[in-house]
Parts: sequence; C-alpha cells; structure tokens
Amino acid sequence: MSDLDTFCAWYAERYMASDVDAISALYEAPLLALRDGEVIHLADRAAVREHLAELMSAYAQSGAARADIAELGVLDLGRSSACATVHWLVRDADGAVLKDFHTTYHLLRDDGSWRILSYTNHD
Repeated sequence: MSDLDTFCAWYAERYMASDVDAISALYEAPLLALRDGEVIHLADRAAVREHLAELMSAYAQSGAARADIAELGVLDLGRSSACATVHWLVRDADGAVLKDFHTTYHLLRDDGSWRILSYTNHD
C-alpha cells in the first residue's frame, strides 16, 4: 500500500502547515476521535474543522515545525478500507522531538482517494 505512505506524508506536510481546509476535507463527518482516553463525537463538518483547527493551532504554539513518520503499519481491510497506525515524531525547527506518539486511522478508499472515518491517538 505505497499510496498510504504518500497519503500520510502529504497529510503530515499539510497538517504542519496548518492547512485546516485541506486536512478537514479528508475527514468524514460525523467523526469519532479518541484522544487521551476521551471519546470525542464530532457531529458535522464544522465541528470536524474546528477540532482540527484547535489541534493545529496548539502544535504551532508549541513550536512544532514538522511531523515525521517513524513507522507506518497497515492492516488491509479489502479493496476499499484499511486501518493504518502511524508512529509520529513531531519536531521543532531544530529537529528536537516535541511529541512521540501513535495514531490509528480507520480509512475508506473513496474514488481512488483515502478518507478518514475515525482516529485514535495512543502511546
């Protein structure tokens, strides 16, 4: 699934550029997110966009400059879906790691493109 490598690299680039429109367009609504043991129900596109904008803002305020993919694990769920777990390393402008974590995305292939149905952040 090399297209998932490309998808995740593009996602990281646009996310760290705080391109909320490009990133929020990848997510389905409603969306279920799990962060720090908290279930977050995002009922519509506006809620998804607001959630992502807040996260991107927090990264920017922390000094995050880039997100590197340390590892990508993919569970193929047939022709149209997959679960992908990304080991993210968020770094500052000097390359120091600010955050080291994993996120699992439940993905759907829609017209040749990946869409995110839900995600779970975990350590």
